[in-house]
Amino acid sequence: MTPPAVFSSETKRDLLLLIKRKGSISLDDAVTETGLARATLREHFAHLERDGLVRRYSQKQGRGRPSLRYELTENGQALYPSRDGVLLRELLSFLTAEGRSDLVERFFESFWKMRLEDARHRLRGIDAQDRHRRLEVLAEMLREQGFMPELHADEDGLSIRECNCPFPEAVKKTRLPCRLEGEFFESLFDREATRVTYIPDGEPACTYEFRAHR
Repeated sequence: MTPPAVFSSETKRDLLLLIKRKGSISLDDAVTETGLARATLREHFAHLERDGLVRRYSQKQGRGRPSLRYELTENGQALYPSRDGVLLRELLSFLTAEGRSDLVERFFESFWKMRLEDARHRLRGIDAQDRHRRLEVLAEMLREQGFMPELHADEDGLSIRECNCPFPEAVKKTRLPCRLEGEFFESLFDREATRVTYIPDGEPACTYEFRAHR
C-alpha cells in the first residue's frame, strides 16, 4: 500500500528511505542529509504523518531538552518488501491441512475482538452527538491499520469505503476476515452493515453502507 503522495514526491520518498535506513531521524538529521530548509522538511513530515507513514516521539538527551524524532509507522514499514503476507498464507494452509481450522478461526476472532476494543477505547469520552469527531477518530484508526478509508455520512446514513486490504494473502485462504470486518462495523455502530462492493470480487474497494436510525 503506497499512498499517491509518496509516488508524486521524490523528497518524501527520500525521507522515508532515510528513516528506514537509520531507524529514526530528527529534523536536524534531515536538514543535514537533504540540504533542504527546516520549514520545507517540517511540511513534508506533516504530510507523512497525516498519511499515517511516520510518527514523532521525544527522546531524552541527558539534561538537555528532549529531541523530537521521526520513525516509520507500520504502514510506512509496509512500503518496503516483506514476505509476511505470504508466510501468513502458508501458515493458514498448514493449519488447515493439519485439521486445525479451529485455531485459524479463534485467531481471527481474537484479532477482530482486539480491534473492536481499540475502536471503542478511542471513541470513549467523545460525545455521542459529535458524529463528525467520532468518524474522524475511526478514519484515523483505519488509516493506521492500512485500510485507506473513505467515510461519507449524511442524513440517510453512513458509508465506509476501504480502498486497501491489509491482509490480501490471508483472504486468499479464508474469507473469515471479510465476515468479521462486517461484524466489527455492526458491533461498533449497533446497526446492520450492507457490503455493496468487495475487493475479492474484483472491485477497487470494500464498501459498507449503514442506514440512519429512524
